[in-house]
Amino acid sequence: MLTPQHFQRGLRIDQYLASMTSQRETFRANFVAVMQALTPETLAFFRRLPSPLWVATITEDDNLDAVRDVPLAARLCAECSTLLMRLFRPHTHADVARLVLTEVGVPDEAQARPLPVIAFYTQAGRLVFAHVQRLPELTRVLEQRREAWIAAHPEVRDAHLPLAQMSALTRVRLLHAQHAFTPEERLIWWRKTVEAWRAALSEHLHELTPQEN
Repeated sequence: MLTPQHFQRGLRIDQYLASMTSQRETFRANFVAVMQALTPETLAFFRRLPSPLWVATITEDDNLDAVRDVPLAARLCAECSTLLMRLFRPHTHADVARLVLTEVGVPDEAQARPLPVIAFYTQAGRLVFAHVQRLPELTRVLEQRREAWIAAHPEVRDAHLPLAQMSALTRVRLLHAQHAFTPEERLIWWRKTVEAWRAALSEHLHELTPQEN
């Protein structure tokens, strides 16, 4: 179970930004831009949660899914006093990261961990639900982009291999091609993502009581 002591060891968003070693400017830009995805109705829903929630986020600076979706969660938490975020890197907060990953059912092997994990907990340490890596429909879009990139680059001999077996250059080229969304496309996925979080929390509202804090 996630305890207050575990949670408070995580980084606030300002601390996380200050300590980022890559993708900091992209993260900052996304933190500003995601406000367009947060409608008044969406904000009202999260602000009216019957009890506050912790948002324990397992992330890494250079993870492209994290650079897209963690700013969305961070901005939502900044706008809603009912949500309190702490961020954990697997290599510097190994025990807390392992605890959260285990609770949400993510394997604890370095090559297999799908990040980010954005886990919503009650302040009694009970997991409500977790966003793991990305929306399933976005995974399908990225797979289509992967196939299109491979077809367009037959000269890249290791493009068909799993990511971990590709050369560093091929891996970087493929990932950036997959994640090269326009601002309009990013806005669409942010809206879909925050609505998925809202729908997931809606299913558990009856479990969230004002006494559970």
